Amino acid sequence: MPDNIFSRRNFIKKTAAGAIGISLTGNKTLSLSDQTYNLPKIREYRRMGRTNAMVSDIGSGIPYSESVLKAVIASGVNFIETAETYDNGRNEILIGNSINKTEREKLFITTKLNLSTGLATSVDDIVRGAEGSLKRLKTPYVDLYMMHQAQSVMKVADKNFHKACDRLKKDRKIRFRGLSCHGTFWWQEQGGSIEDILMAAIEDGRYDVLFFPYNFLDPEMGERVIQACKSNDIGTMIMKSNPVSVFENYEKIINQGGNLSILEKKDYERKRIQMEKAGNFFRKYGMTDMTELKKGAYLYILSNKDVSTICCRFKNFSDIEMYIGLSGTTLDKPTASMLSDFRESLGFLNCRIGCNICEQNCPGHLPVNTILRYYYYSQALKENESSSALYGDLGDHKADICTNCLGHCEKKCPHNVAIRLLLTDAHRQFSKTA
Repeated sequence: MPDNIFSRRNFIKKTAAGAIGISLTGNKTLSLSDQTYNLPKIREYRRMGRTNAMVSDIGSGIPYSESVLKAVIASGVNFIETAETYDNGRNEILIGNSINKTEREKLFITTKLNLSTGLATSVDDIVRGAEGSLKRLKTPYVDLYMMHQAQSVMKVADKNFHKACDRLKKDRKIRFRGLSCHGTFWWQEQGGSIEDILMAAIEDGRYDVLFFPYNFLDPEMGERVIQACKSNDIGTMIMKSNPVSVFENYEKIINQGGNLSILEKKDYERKRIQMEKAGNFFRKYGMTDMTELKKGAYLYILSNKDVSTICCRFKNFSDIEMYIGLSGTTLDKPTASMLSDFRESLGFLNCRIGCNICEQNCPGHLPVNTILRYYYYSQALKENESSSALYGDLGDHKADICTNCLGHCEKKCPHNVAIRLLLTDAHRQFSKTA
């Protein structure tokens, strides 16, 4: 690999807006599979902290097909995120097949090592894992190598991970290191809140980029982390940016009154009042679907110029129109007002993933945060089959115990989330798929 690939000046020059290899103004017509698509263009590139890379404000998170990913890249997206565990490594293979005709230095590719629970087995194991990712991605190096799902403050300082990254960086197989966090696995190890973990990573000083949830429903934690990253010149990748889709299934749950348990029926009146508030919200804005709300959720994040990129999952060409069409835009006052009303009227439907207050108060020691994260994947991302498989891996830690519980989690939730009902529905859905 030529030495100048790792020159900062060279990388910045090649990833800047004018150097993607296609026009970034106007639209480009692309023919794929005998169909013609008029693709929007990325309109803004942002500096990824001290990496100095200029990345598209809309990034690709977990691509689903080669044809769609190629179109995404043609639209100007230069940030691609994956992990060794996604589809058992096949997602990395998909990316490797998709980028073979793109100049490598024009892309910023991220993959992640899943340490799961406990510390990494050895430095050599991590190095071999990274080399396996490189082989599947068909690239001599990745721009960012991340610790995936760090769930405790202790994990942040994992000696084997950092020693492996030092070796990989010296061998020019990785350029930077990062960390992703969905929140602690409180039921397995009590390692602090998601904010504690992220702040520990910032204080550690060795991480160049952090990947974490941030959205309009509960922005305070995310904004504190983003500000701390800015002060330390650390890049930011955002996930869980669209929290509105869970509502679409909630009305069906409420309307199945005959199937509710005794305790659920006792709580039914409060749920009915909540649904009336939700109905008032949709009548006020004349909404028949969630499209404008979903767009508003992304615009909220794009309006924060300290965010480096949002990782969006492009499943089809309609997603390209949706996500890339938002690039370079910000939130207007009417949409901001609508999001505020949504937070007031329907905030009870969305777990603030990573909060963990409810989990700490569950007498059954249930992994509430983890189950509702899988529920989010199922509802917002329409990934019920893979979410059900993840739920199945939880073994005996299932939400069937919630049906006749007194609701200790809900009593402690500062956001009045309908936790017990959402957990119960998650169990019903995942059990059907299993």
